[in-house]
Amino acid sequence: MTLTQAEKAAVVAIWGKIASQADALGTESLERLFSSYPQTKTYFPHFDLSQGSAQLHGHGSKVLGAIGEAVKNIDNITGALATLSELHAYILRVDPVNFKVSEFLHAGQRVKRV
Repeated sequence: MTLTQAEKAAVVAIWGKIASQADALGTESLERLFSSYPQTKTYFPHFDLSQGSAQLHGHGSKVLGAIGEAVKNIDNITGALATLSELHAYILRVDPVNFKVSEFLHAGQRVKRV
């Protein structure tokens, strides 16, 4: 499945409406992730994972920043996020099961699973 031009335009429009809130949404997203999937906390042993911590805020901002990059590069998401993907797959060794949402971000592009 690939996105139509209309669907791409909708993604860009939605991102335009939420981009100004990206930091807060990133923090909230991580808090929800850790609440719903506590096993993911093991990837952050050095973080203060308490609600609203500076480290959660910082990483949440990075996560939403990556989504912003994906939106900016909607025709080449895989290329735009390749370095980040390699970091998580080969250096941080994050289990791919934790990235089910990334299938949405790739919008039907073929992604090599590692």
